Amino acid sequence: MEAVAPLKFSPEDPQGARRRKRVDAGSKEWVKSLPSAREEDEG
Repeated sequence: MEAVAPLKFSPEDPQGARRRKRVDAGSKEWVKSLPSAREEDEG
């Protein structure tokens, strides 16, 4: 199954702090897991 649309975002998210703590947002491992732009092949 695939999501039809991205999840809704609300700045007043009552569970936001708990969710960020659960995924350890801001840690080095978390930052490495984020998608990044592809590096173009030189050649």
